[in-house]
Amino acid sequence: MSYFDKIVPGHLYGITDRRVAMDLFRRSVSMVEVELFSYCNRRCWFCPNAHIDRITSNSHMVPETYTSIIEQLAEIDYQGVVTYSRFNEPLADRIILEKLRETRAKLPKAKLHANTNGDYLDLEYLNELYDAGMRSLNIQLYLKNDERYDHKKTIKRGWQTLKRLQLPYTVTIDQPGVWYEMELEFKDMKIRLYGRNFELNGTSRGDQVDIKRDYIRAAPCSQPVWGIYIDYNGKMVPCCNFRSDIAEHADYILSDLNSDPDIFLSYSSAMAADFRRRMLNFEPKSGPCSNCHFGVEELNPGRRAKLTRLLEDTMPPAAQ
Repeated sequence: MSYFDKIVPGHLYGITDRRVAMDLFRRSVSMVEVELFSYCNRRCWFCPNAHIDRITSNSHMVPETYTSIIEQLAEIDYQGVVTYSRFNEPLADRIILEKLRETRAKLPKAKLHANTNGDYLDLEYLNELYDAGMRSLNIQLYLKNDERYDHKKTIKRGWQTLKRLQLPYTVTIDQPGVWYEMELEFKDMKIRLYGRNFELNGTSRGDQVDIKRDYIRAAPCSQPVWGIYIDYNGKMVPCCNFRSDIAEHADYILSDLNSDPDIFLSYSSAMAADFRRRMLNFEPKSGPCSNCHFGVEELNPGRRAKLTRLLEDTMPPAAQ
């Protein structure tokens, strides 16, 4: 099944009835991405943090804002993924353990996940993460900040991480120049340890990184349908490649959950629906999305026809 199969008319116009918005969110959203704090210890060339300072200081999400997010998800018995990611290094601050325990208590059926560079991880910390409720972890193998992908160095970096973790493993991908991946064995937790060539399979991160900037994106994007993305400052954006802490993406902030806390109405707002309409058509995209190579899916004729009908049937009056 494709994420495009989840799209219904309600995604394409603003909803102000909270019960209707909750139902749409429940049926649509399978990933909630949350940034607990701002700090990252790296300035990787393929990330906007190469030129945006996330090292000098560390700002945390307001605790009440985080609790509000989780309690709202509990209202709908959320069973999707809660991922601790965005543009920080989620394991750099052990506040993640406290937040994992809070989330596991309130969302017992959710899958708690994180993406990490692995710099802070050892077997003791991994056990703490597991005991707090985490059941999925991606450990990405990065080289030096300005260093491009090197397959042999990536494998060596993987062995350095394995030495700290002392876990059984299986090599699942070994594609020279492109990707190297292992699956680690640890209790009932899914752990991927991998390095990838961002020059080949990366994206410009909202036109903030010099990767595939000559690409013209016309393919529809389903990401603002199945995910929500919340930065450390409590601001919610419609895509993982946007960040609310830069001027170039300021116009794409859906809400500030510190002052306007409802995640369901933010997801179903007229602004969010308008963004989805623009992302779901077959025209060249504009702004930060114009060269995005993330999540490109070529639709079969049936899905193309269905999506075209939905867009036409829900066209705003002023555009008809």
